[in-house]
Amino acid sequence: MISFAPFRKLIKERNVSTYYLRNKCAEYNLDSKTIKRLMNDESVSTYTINSLCNIFQCEVTDIMKFVADAKKE
Repeated sequence: MISFAPFRKLIKERNVSTYYLRNKCAEYNLDSKTIKRLMNDESVSTYTINSLCNIFQCEVTDIMKFVADAKKE
């Protein structure tokens, strides 16, 4: 599973609100549904990941991380 916990940590550390992402970063097309998907570890496009890296001037690993799925027996 892909976790966006690093993204949530990043916006907290940089004191960036979801309001800012939705309304001040319009050129990157970050709408409220996209922000909600990030907050709930749901799927987003690579375009969104690219946009976040540009906004925050960071690496992909600062936005997301891989968490292995639990094995089913």
